[in-house]
Amino acid sequence: ARRVTTRGGNRILSEASFEQFKLVAADAAEKDFFGGTVAIDGNTVVVGAYYKDDETGAVYVLRASDGEELAKLTASDAAAIDRFGKSVAIDGGTIVVGAPSAGTGGAVYIFRTSDGATYAQVAKLTAADAAASDLFGNSVAIDGATILVGAYGDDDGASGSGSAYVFRTSDGGATYDQVAKLTA
Repeated sequence: ARRVTTRGGNRILSEASFEQFKLVAADAAEKDFFGGTVAIDGNTVVVGAYYKDDETGAVYVLRASDGEELAKLTASDAAAIDRFGKSVAIDGGTIVVGAPSAGTGGAVYIFRTSDGATYAQVAKLTAADAAASDLFGNSVAIDGATILVGAYGDDDGASGSGSAYVFRTSDGGATYDQVAKLTA
């Protein structure tokens, strides 16, 4: 690969070295949709495979520097067609996973690690006003103690209007409270 640098109006081309790894799941199977969603924080890569095992879904945690699989995450109450892993986000030792077809209206699962290799499910989030077809968890984001969850199927009486839910923890991630619902 080449890198272009501009100095004083002159373009300078220089060779740059990039390492490339193909990330794969140890138990990869046809039509898992591995890589359908991805997130990265430092040397940790999170990859969703939301069609794995009859669309139950799974999420893989890998090391970016060498592609080694560190963990495979699944929901504690996994069921077919939940699509666990349809969205993923990571911030430090916390991984957020959306399963928009789980239960009534979708769910989001929170996993934490203290050693970078062992992950435990610490919470399951649902919307306070959950309804079928909300697709809660179709998108997720995390920043510190705040998690944002998209539910583009939530209509609140207006067809397809969608919403986003804000959750926050004040006890280091043991519990999360819904603090806001955002709508257009």
